[in-house]
Amino acid sequence: MNCILLAIAMAAFEPQSESPWLSGGVAAALFPRTHLAVSVNPASAGLLDGTALSASASRPFGFRDLDRTAIAGGCSTDKYAFAGLMSCSGRNGYSETTFTAASAATLRRGIVAGVSMSCHRIQIEGFGSGTAVSADLGLTARPVKGLFLGGAVRGLYSSALTETGMGAVPRTVSGAIGVCPVNGVTVSAGAAVHQYSGEEYSIVTSVEPYPGVSFSFSLLTPPVRMGMGLQVSLSAVSMQYGYATHPQLAGGHSISLAYGSAAFHPEPLQMTDSPETEEPVSFPLNINTATEEELVNIPGIGPSKASTIRNYIESFGPLRSIDQMIDIPGVGTTTLENLRPYLTV
Repeated sequence: MNCILLAIAMAAFEPQSESPWLSGGVAAALFPRTHLAVSVNPASAGLLDGTALSASASRPFGFRDLDRTAIAGGCSTDKYAFAGLMSCSGRNGYSETTFTAASAATLRRGIVAGVSMSCHRIQIEGFGSGTAVSADLGLTARPVKGLFLGGAVRGLYSSALTETGMGAVPRTVSGAIGVCPVNGVTVSAGAAVHQYSGEEYSIVTSVEPYPGVSFSFSLLTPPVRMGMGLQVSLSAVSMQYGYATHPQLAGGHSISLAYGSAAFHPEPLQMTDSPETEEPVSFPLNINTATEEELVNIPGIGPSKASTIRNYIESFGPLRSIDQMIDIPGVGTTTLENLRPYLTV
């Protein structure tokens, strides 16, 4: 029984795609879309701006009778961020459940550290069950605008699922580097070393041809696996669909739905951060002419949301009224009312 539980645990707790956008592994988590990314790197919670909730459903490689569902949410302040995740899989006498709590903090400008704790439970009809806990550690950095670095240790601590004494979560050390060459385009590459399966390399490209519509393409090896994803956003709601291939196993499908203001919009590459001479900002600001640097002075608007507002106006033209801001992704009714005193057209 212990051997069976251990074998399934090693497969079940290996990094899997909790959302369509994560089929590229650690390279994809460098540019998170939802709080589901904390399953790969807990520091990703500190990159997301605002509060949001997301849910996903997927069918991993080769498990036609195994369904996986997950729900995640989080919130952030200027310095700290918190996220929670629950993932459930199972069918026909087998069940696996994971609960994760993550927190992240901005250590200094451009550097975010995160930590997560998880509780895992596996139950197999006729063989028994096992429970284990684990801890993960992650870090992200932005040395210059548009250049991003990330690293994580999954299973930094892992208790034993069975009497064998082996940790239920295989330790994985990973790193990634990514760049945003122009608005709406990101490219990232990552490498990971898994305790049992060895090295894995990944590369991910994301393109946003139109505001609210994004495509991603990923490649992992070995073995060679490819993934593709589509995200469509409308105001505070976004939907993702992903499909991933495997050379020996059936392909994996996943879909997710997210609601809220959490979004990560990396700035285009700038090799040097020029010294900024800040001048007092006078309110209300003209929303159509305000720069990102001016917008972040408004309570409730961080760098990500300021970039989203500027990108929307540049794509669709000047707003005729402040009420039109409700059409901007991530701006809901409550956010709009909070911003109204600070803005004008």
